[in-house]
Amino acid sequence: MLTAILIFLAISLAVFFAAGFADARRRRKLERRMQAGDAELFEEPEAARPKSEGGVFTALDAAIKKFSATAMLRRALRRANLTIKVSEFIVIVFLCASFVPLLVLLFFNSKPLAIICSAAGAALPFFYLRHRQAARKKMFEAQMLDAVTLISNSLKSGYSFLQSIDLITRELPPPVCEEFAKMLQEIKLGMAFEQSVKNLVERVDNADIDLVMTSVIIQREVGGNLSEILDKIAVTIRERVRIKGQVRTLTAQGRLSGVILVLLPVILAVVMYLISPDYIGILFKESVGRMMLSAAAVSEVLGMLIIRKIVDIKV
Repeated sequence: MLTAILIFLAISLAVFFAAGFADARRRRKLERRMQAGDAELFEEPEAARPKSEGGVFTALDAAIKKFSATAMLRRALRRANLTIKVSEFIVIVFLCASFVPLLVLLFFNSKPLAIICSAAGAALPFFYLRHRQAARKKMFEAQMLDAVTLISNSLKSGYSFLQSIDLITRELPPPVCEEFAKMLQEIKLGMAFEQSVKNLVERVDNADIDLVMTSVIIQREVGGNLSEILDKIAVTIRERVRIKGQVRTLTAQGRLSGVILVLLPVILAVVMYLISPDYIGILFKESVGRMMLSAAAVSEVLGMLIIRKIVDIKV
C-alpha cells in the first residue's frame, strides 16, 4: 500500500509540473503581448476566450472560485509576487502534507511523528508565502521614500506624472519598479487611471503608497501643486521610517522571547521522542496525555498571539 501511494504521489508530481510548465508558457506569452501593448487583452471578454486555453488547474480554479478564502489566497499570492494560481498552491500544500509523512512512515515507522510532519508540511507553504509577502512589503517600504522624492523632483523638472512613473520603472530597483511598471502597463492597455491605482494599492498593501495615490487622484480632480504635496508626504514617510526603526529596536527582545517560548517546547518534544519514544509516547496513547497535549497547544497559540500583540506597535 505504501508503494502504491508513493507511485501515486510521483505521478501526481509529474502531472503537476507538466501542467504548471504549460501554464507558465501561456503566462509568458501573455506577458510578451502585454509588453508589446496588445490592447485586445483587456477588450476580450472572459466568455469569448477559447476553452483550449484552460487545463486541470483552470478547472480547479473555477470550482473553488466561489469560496471567500480563494480571493484572500489570490490576493496573498499577488502581494508575494508569485505567478502561480490558487489551485497550484493548493496542490503544493497537499503534496507537502502527504509526501513528508510517507517518508517518515517509510524510514521511521512512527505514526505520531508522521502526523506532526503532515501538519508541519501543510503549514510550510503558508509560512513561505507569508515570509515572502512580508519581505517584499518591507523592501517596498524602504524604497518608497526614494520613489516619492523622484516623482516630486521629476514634476518640478516639467515631467508629467506618468512620465515620472516611467522614470521610476527605469531608475529604481525591484520591487518598486516592478509594481509601478505593472500600473503603467495597465494604463497603456486602456485601464482607467483610478482602477490601476486601486490595483497598485491592493497589490502592495502599504499605507504610504495609499496616501500618495490618494493625493494624486485628488489633485487630478481639483488641481493643486502636486510636487509640494509629495514633498510633505516625503517628510512624513521619513519620520515614520525613523520611528519604526526605534520601535523595532526596543521590541527586539520581546520578539526574540516569543520565538524562543514557541519553539522550545516543540524542539524538546521532538528530541525526547527521538531519544526515548516509549517515555513520551504515553502522551499520545493515554487520554489524559492527549488532553495535556491539546491544552499545551492551545496555550502555545494563545501565548504567541499575546506576545505578538504586545510587540506589534502601530506607527
